[in-house]
Amino acid sequence: MILTFQCDCGNRTAFFATGDKDVQGREFIEPEDDERVTYAIGETGVMLQCGFCKQKYRLEKAASLGD
Repeated sequence: MILTFQCDCGNRTAFFATGDKDVQGREFIEPEDDERVTYAIGETGVMLQCGFCKQKYRLEKAASLGD
């Protein structure tokens, strides 16, 4: 699986599936080895920041996934 992130400024990068899974069977993903995007993982979701224009994007944790 490849998950692609593209900022409004045109910056584009990808996250790749690692093949490793957690105890619920969900697969881990990792970003490309570059500085086009930084991310922070919090209790309520993930924040992505463009490495070029510094625009921030927030992905909230889906309530329906239930841990």
